[in-house]
Amino acid sequence: MWYAVQTITGKEEKAKEEIEKVIESHVCEHCFLLKREAVWRIQGACRIHTENLFPGYLFVQTQYPEEFYRKLKAVPQYTRILGKEDGGFYPVSKEEEIFLKRLLNKDREHIVRLSTVRVDEEGAIIECDGPLRHYLGYVVKKRIRLRYVMIRVHLFGRERDILLGIRVERDSERT
Repeated sequence: MWYAVQTITGKEEKAKEEIEKVIESHVCEHCFLLKREAVWRIQGACRIHTENLFPGYLFVQTQYPEEFYRKLKAVPQYTRILGKEDGGFYPVSKEEEIFLKRLLNKDREHIVRLSTVRVDEEGAIIECDGPLRHYLGYVVKKRIRLRYVMIRVHLFGRERDILLGIRVERDSERT
């Protein structure tokens, strides 16, 4: 099962390294960050880089959440496994895991790749490919010139806005 671990924003990589160093692999099968490709415009040119999809969070795959929680206390970075007020832990739900895996599209590096979108002259998205193709109906904001769209989904117990990077093809370019 996947579990979300909260840590200090900007210290996710360090927390991941510490977890991998301190906690045995049979307890923490896999520790990873979810990242996304984004586009920066620098001097008129588009540059692709990666950034955290969920700043302040990392994910672990474990079959032993209680043991993981006990061992997590030995990690010097501030970390907290998300759980219930009664002390229990809740895994990332099956629906949430399916959503995240669809975004990742089997990417072994846990990176949400850019989606390619085709837009008309008014900037309306006509069609898309990549992670966005499953969630086009969830778009709440689009910035075609800045190369991103924002989707709103229910995730980790509340509504969340998620930025997805895009590559843009103009409809007029295809003719």
